[in-house]
Amino acid sequence: MEDGNQARRSFMKLGAGAAMTVLNAAKGPAQSPAVPPDAITRTGWQNDAHRASGNGPIDNTTRQIVKYVASFSASNLTPALVDAVGDTMLDSMASLIAGFESEPVRICARMSRTIRSDLKCTVLGYGITTSPEMAAFTNGCMLRHADYNDLGPGGHVSDIISGILAVGEAFHSTGTEMLVAIALGYEMAGALAAAGANSTGSGGWDGPYEGPATAMAVGKLMTLNEDQLANALSLTLVPHMPMKVTHVGALSHWKGCHSSESVRCAVFSTLLAREGMTGPAQPFEGRDGLFDHIGSFRDLRLPAASPDGRMIIQRMGFKRFPSEGSTQSVLELTPSIRAWTKPEDIVSLHVELPFAGWQETADPPKWDPKNRETADHSMPYVVAVALIDGDIYLDSFSEKRIQDPAVRRLMDRITAGPDPSFTYQGQARLTARTKSGGELVKETMVHLNTPMTHEEIVGKFDRACAYMSISTEQRDRARGQWLNLGAVHDMAEPMRTLAKFGRPMAL
Repeated sequence: MEDGNQARRSFMKLGAGAAMTVLNAAKGPAQSPAVPPDAITRTGWQNDAHRASGNGPIDNTTRQIVKYVASFSASNLTPALVDAVGDTMLDSMASLIAGFESEPVRICARMSRTIRSDLKCTVLGYGITTSPEMAAFTNGCMLRHADYNDLGPGGHVSDIISGILAVGEAFHSTGTEMLVAIALGYEMAGALAAAGANSTGSGGWDGPYEGPATAMAVGKLMTLNEDQLANALSLTLVPHMPMKVTHVGALSHWKGCHSSESVRCAVFSTLLAREGMTGPAQPFEGRDGLFDHIGSFRDLRLPAASPDGRMIIQRMGFKRFPSEGSTQSVLELTPSIRAWTKPEDIVSLHVELPFAGWQETADPPKWDPKNRETADHSMPYVVAVALIDGDIYLDSFSEKRIQDPAVRRLMDRITAGPDPSFTYQGQARLTARTKSGGELVKETMVHLNTPMTHEEIVGKFDRACAYMSISTEQRDRARGQWLNLGAVHDMAEPMRTLAKFGRPMAL
C-alpha cells in the first residue's frame, strides 16, 4: 500500500486539469486504492503550453527528443559519418534486392498498385508509383524479407530507411538532406532502444522504437517545427506498439513485414502532423503512457553516448548470411567443421547459445520449418545446410531445399541448449562428434559476426545484383549513387535508377 504522499502523487497522474470531479474511494472495489478518500479536483490549472489547437504541454522526454531533432544538421556530418551512411545504404540496397519477388513483397506490390497519391513514390523493382506510406511499406518488406540487413544498437535499424526513401523521393530532398535524416534516424533508434532496454517490464515488444525514429527522420525532411515533431512522435508511438510474438515458433509472412508496418504508420502519422493533426501531449510520461507500460526510461542520451565518439550508424554490424542474427557467428564456424569431417560422418552436433538466441532460433518448431521465414530463423536448418553446401545464400531457402531429406537427416542429429554464461548475441559453442568417436569443440565470442569491410559490402551488393539478373551497367550506376548520396541533387534520381530491375513475374 502507498502512504499518503505516494497516494497523492499517484492521484496527480489521474489527469491534471480534469473537469470538476469528486472521487470517493469508499464507493466500491472498482476505485483505485491509490486514490485518497479526500481526493477532489477543482479549477486553477492553466494550459499555458501555447501549442497548436490547444494541445497540452509536452512531457520532458518528448521535449528532449524534438529539441535534438531540431538541432541536428549537416554540420554534424563528419567524413567518417558520411562514409558509414554510404556503406549502410549499399548494404541496405543489397538486402532490398535480395528480398525482391518474395511472396510477401508481391502481395505488398499488388496492394501498392491500388493506392494513388499526389505525393508520388516508387516501389523499387516493379516500377509502381504509389503513396509514401505504401512505398515505405512495400520497399521496407523487400528490405527486411531475407533477414540480410544490418543489426546492432537499436536492432535492424535499416528497417527505417524505406520510410526515409519514400519521403525523400516525394519531397525531392537533396542527398545532403538524406544523409542528415538517415544519421538522425539511426541515432534516435539507438538511443531510444538503449534507454528502453533498461526499463522494467519492457519485454515482449518487437522493435517499438523504429516508428518514432522514422517519424523524427522524415519530420526532419519535411522541415517540421518542434510542435509538429512532437505530434508526429506521439501519433506514431501511441497507436503502434508491435508484439514480439511475430518472432515466436513457426513464423509467418509477417516476420519480414512487421517493421515496415511501424515505418508505414510513422510516415502516415508525420504527414498528418504536417497537416496540423495533434496527438496525445504526453505519450511517454502521461497517465497510461509508455512509461506506465514498460517503466521509465533510464538516461535517454541524445546523441547516444559512445566511448569513442561514434554515432549509432557507425557502430552497426552487417550480415554475411541472409539469416537470423544469432546464426551469423555460428555460420562462421562451419567451414572448420567441414574441414575436419564430412557431414555424413557427424553423429551429433550440439549448439550452445545465449538464452534469447536459443529461444528464438532453436525452439521446437525450428526443427520442422515449412517456409522461408521459419527456415532463416532455424539454427539447426542453417547449420545443416552450411555443413552440406559450404554456404548459406538466397537459394538456400527454396521450398525444395527446405524439404531436402539430406538436410532433414542432418538436422535430426543437431541439438541446442542455452548456456547461462553467454550474455550477448553471437556467443556460441559447437560440439561435433563423429562415427569414429572424434570430437571437435568450436567457440565464438564475437558479437554478431566478424565485422565486414567496405570491400565485402560492395561484394555483397554485387552478388545480390547478379542473383537478381541486374545488368552491370545498372548495378554500377546504382552503386555509385548509394555510396555518394551527398552528390545527389534530387532523391528521385537514385530511386529511378532502381525503379525497375530483374525479371519479375506478372503481379
